[in-house]
Amino acid sequence: MGIEGKRQMLLHYAVSMIGGFLGGYAIINHSDIFGNAQTANLIHLVTKIFSGNFSGIVFLILSLATYMAGNVFCVIAEKFFKTDLRLISLAFTSCAVIIIGVVPSVANDYIAILPILFVTPVQWNAFREANGYISATIFSTNNLRQATTSLASYLIDRDEKQRDKAKFFWSTLASFHMGVALSCVSSLVLGVESIWFCFIPIMLSATAYVRLEQKNIGFIRKNVSKAEKTI
Repeated sequence: MGIEGKRQMLLHYAVSMIGGFLGGYAIINHSDIFGNAQTANLIHLVTKIFSGNFSGIVFLILSLATYMAGNVFCVIAEKFFKTDLRLISLAFTSCAVIIIGVVPSVANDYIAILPILFVTPVQWNAFREANGYISATIFSTNNLRQATTSLASYLIDRDEKQRDKAKFFWSTLASFHMGVALSCVSSLVLGVESIWFCFIPIMLSATAYVRLEQKNIGFIRKNVSKAEKTI
């Protein structure tokens, strides 16, 4: 594995900590709502419709629309913006943390986590691949499947590629839950004000991003210099 691959993976792990923190923060501080995904909310939405219990349905629809808007933004950004979507994601996540931190006491839990509902799909789209592996940084189900199946394959076949894959996905899971642990500990002490601790994984991610981009810039400059010498 080259240096660039290792740096891609370090960035992925750092961003997974952000995903873990935001997921844990929302669940701990806002009525067990998982703001990183919509599976549970969609189930609640359908059950409310068919049971005739329409209380709070507008907030479920609003959270769904916000999550979808985050995905739509990524399509627009990748087509029309020149700025790296990864950088946009880190900037948007920082803004979301500030918004939640400045206005921490919102009565409705779905309204309170709307910034999380928007920025997590942006993060998912921006950091969906590292060193050839496709992996989500905002939830764990598929990462757990990949970690388990690749480890089982390695134990049976002794294939080194499966071993490396298993290491990547288990490390992603570990990083994600380190973020959850950080949100848990800080929430026990500070409650909703603990959102400010999300800047720890954000800064780690920003540092990892800068290191990766410095490597890429150095590679480009080196090749440009070689090209100039041959002209």
